[in-house]
Amino acid sequence: MTTHAVELDSCTVTFLDEDIVHTHFKDAHLVTPDDVHSMFDAIQAERKGRKALLMVSVGEGTTMSNEARAYASSPESSSFIAADAIIVRDFGHQLAANVFVRHHKPGRPIQMFPDRDSALAWLRTQHHLIG
Repeated sequence: MTTHAVELDSCTVTFLDEDIVHTHFKDAHLVTPDDVHSMFDAIQAERKGRKALLMVSVGEGTTMSNEARAYASSPESSSFIAADAIIVRDFGHQLAANVFVRHHKPGRPIQMFPDRDSALAWLRTQHHLIG
């Protein structure tokens, strides 16, 4: 797998083969709408406007503000992301991810996974969304 990473203040955005992008939010961080916007800017710059399949993981003690979740699930966000795979690390994180999926209802496919391998396997089935 060929990778290229961009380091941002709040996260590392790694560009993998096959249109897949992995964003890992760093430990002990409250993710803000600005952080999400910076991530989308990095993806858009690298992919030159082409949508990505996004795998998201978060470090220990990292949470996302309600405003950041709202922005990450907004119609604007779907102009950057075709599908999301969220890696959940524990029960608390699973609850927060459920709020994102059920309350904010992103207008694109989104699934939660216990590990990177299953998340990647699912994202590889979503290439038809890129077009």
